[in-house]
Amino acid sequence: MSENVNNFYNKYMNFTLKKIKFIDIYIIFNLFNIILLSIYAFVFSLFKEKIAHATIFTAIGNVTLLIALRVQITNKTLFSLKQEKIIFDFVLCSLILYIGTFSYIHLN
Repeated sequence: MSENVNNFYNKYMNFTLKKIKFIDIYIIFNLFNIILLSIYAFVFSLFKEKIAHATIFTAIGNVTLLIALRVQITNKTLFSLKQEKIIFDFVLCSLILYIGTFSYIHLN
């Protein structure tokens, strides 16, 4: 088991691009963020209900967009797009996600 983990780790560290490693770290950070927000929102209940839902769904949406970004950057045979366009689409979709979240929070 540990040999398989070491083999996977060595291949990941040697053959994965730095951009992809950064995206993977950000995905792990957001998954950890979802866990912490869920525990805080549902156990302590100090947020209003709308804010708790908005923060958790924003984190889930952000993870979804990051996974889509990673797939589009790594799979060049399926997606024949320039990296600038892929990153622009990611930023634009993230802005739309945050605008929707802020609109949801400020609804009466």
